[in-house]
Parts: sequence; C-alpha cells; structure tokens
Amino acid sequence: MGSDEWARQRKDNHKEVERRRRGNINEGINELGRIVPNGSGEKSKGAILSRAVQYIHHLKENEARNIEKWTLEKLLMDQAMGDLQAQLEETRRAWEEERQGREKAEREVVELRKTTGPNGAGNGAGTKRVSEDGDGKEDDGKRQKTE
Repeated sequence: MGSDEWARQRKDNHKEVERRRRGNINEGINELGRIVPNGSGEKSKGAILSRAVQYIHHLKENEARNIEKWTLEKLLMDQAMGDLQAQLEETRRAWEEERQGREKAEREVVELRKTTGPNGAGNGAGTKRVSEDGDGKEDDGKRQKTE
C-alpha cells in the first residue's frame, strides 16, 4: 500500500467520521425541534437551540417553584398530622378514663347488690342507712325537707 493510497484512505475515513458527526448533531437538533414547544414556527438550527435553552430555563424555574410549593404542603401536612395524632391521643385518654369509670361503677353496682340483696330490700328489716348529707349520722330512711 503506497503512501498516497494510505493518505486518500485516511482522508475518506475522516470525511465519513465527520459526516456521521454532523448527522448525529442534526438528528439531535431535529429531536429538540420536535420536543420543545415552537411558538414562532422557525425551524433553523439556531432558533431550535435558542428555544431549547429558553425551555430548559422555564422548566428549571417551574421545578424550583414546585419544590417550594411541595415543601410547604409537606410542612403543613406534617403539622396537621401532628395535630390529629394529639387529638387521637386525647380521645384515647378520655375513652380510657370513661372505660375505667364504667368498670368502677359496675363493680359498685355488684357490691350494692350484694349488700342490699336481689330486690334492693336490704339484708333485713331495721337496717339503717347513713344519711347522704355527710354528717355520719344514721337516718331512718325518711327525708326531711330543708329550705
């Protein structure tokens, strides 16, 4: 293989490589032209690239606004969740107090039934009750009107 033939082959290879490179660039620019919104309808390579740059900036600004918006929404949602969890705990606490009060009342009813008998008549005649006014004195079951 002579030196001239080798130089010609090298030059042809270079032309082919350059042709493929330009083809790839043109395919990329055409793809950008299809993807990027086209307000002006211009199809020159420079206009397509310029629109692509503007569109990318626009997308980045939207992304920043959306991130800020989503961050605020997440903070508000976290706060609302915390409030709801506190309400749930308060409701559980109140429910537990009510349950304990109900159980205590049921135990008291059982004890009263044991001491008064099944009909509520007491354990026999002559049983005296302690007055409800808290003075510790027994009464005969008759109440006096107080004014």
